[in-house]
Amino acid sequence: MGLRESKKLHTRQEIADRAMALFAQRGFDAVHVAEVAAAANVSEKTVYNYFPTKEDLFFDEVPAREAALVAAITGRRQGESILAALRRLQSAECPRLCSPGFATFARIIEESTALKAKELEVMSRFVHVLTDTLQAELTLKERDARIAAGLLVSIHRQLFRGARKQALAGKHGPSATRRLRADLDRAYHLLEHGLGELERPAQDLDAIHTA
Repeated sequence: MGLRESKKLHTRQEIADRAMALFAQRGFDAVHVAEVAAAANVSEKTVYNYFPTKEDLFFDEVPAREAALVAAITGRRQGESILAALRRLQSAECPRLCSPGFATFARIIEESTALKAKELEVMSRFVHVLTDTLQAELTLKERDARIAAGLLVSIHRQLFRGARKQALAGKHGPSATRRLRADLDRAYHLLEHGLGELERPAQDLDAIHTA
């Protein structure tokens, strides 16, 4: 990475960090982009050069998360299925989603209608990107790739929402991580083996996930 690219990344991160500090103090809706610019010592135009909307300031990690999802599929281990690769990626993220600091992130979202709407937009974007990725990787028809992408992103969304629910309830640390991973494992098991398993007795499914 050249000096110019490194400086741009630093500036972007500084803006995002300053914005998050303000959001945590006052809530997302009460903060104006001009205030973020002043806190980061840049112009308001510079902020918009890096982040097209105020919501993008909050969800600043979305490009990295999107790239990670694509890389998990295209760079999966030899013989590893796409489901296994994505499950491995998301399982590794569980400790971060169960850290005490994640509660602040969760609270800011829950207090803002704009951020909840942006979250839906982000998930829709993930579906679009994964549709293209699955089409190229598996030579699927667009319809099949889109359906598969929608199912995969639904797991990603539920993981995120489950983590938020735990964080807002004050649950974090190893026990919360185990719970989140258990929910993730069950989701991928049902997706891999078919939702028809929901008709099986609950104790049978519990036995599968405690084996």
